[in-house]
Amino acid sequence: MLPEQVNIVMLKHKMSKVISDGDPLTTVLIQEVTRYNVLLDIMAKTIDDLCLGIIGDKVITEDLERMMRDLSDNRVPVFWSGTYFSLKPLASWFVDLVARYEFFTEWTAKGQPHVFTIGYFTYPTGFTTSLLQKFSRKPSGPAIDLLSFEFLPKNESIEELKDNPAKDGAYIFGLYLEGANWHKDKAHLMEPNIMELEVEMPVIHFKP
Repeated sequence: MLPEQVNIVMLKHKMSKVISDGDPLTTVLIQEVTRYNVLLDIMAKTIDDLCLGIIGDKVITEDLERMMRDLSDNRVPVFWSGTYFSLKPLASWFVDLVARYEFFTEWTAKGQPHVFTIGYFTYPTGFTTSLLQKFSRKPSGPAIDLLSFEFLPKNESIEELKDNPAKDGAYIFGLYLEGANWHKDKAHLMEPNIMELEVEMPVIHFKP
């Protein structure tokens, strides 16, 4: 059930023209896919080692024994938990991992998405910094240390925004409010609904 890995060498070759043009978002893509590939390699190796240990072809070490208990208890093994922070149990963690990797796989195959799910990035600060770098490299762009973001909530859905990408910055999805609600029509914070702990924010334009 592990996702098929993106070939980093082929990806760099495919993106070589964009990299030479200095597109920082492409660098972020390669870094993210590389980190996820390392995680998938670790998962595949430790699963193979555990399977060999169970059938008696390999010594089951203390680490593998702990991993076997984690799998049995629906916990993410410690081997797999270092790439990004998550509190999910193993079953939903794996579903989330597949969704994350599909996002970057689609990016490599079809080009930059028009809406970015920020929670899929292992290092979201690198992503947001790359948006400022891209804006600063425009012919009339200011120095990056003079830039900051304006955050503009959008009323349009993700599907509606797919035909209208952001000219500067990016459309970001996947942020949540805790202990508050969002008035979509008037675009301001409001009191939360009773027993509603978290609310999904609309798409937000991170505009340099």
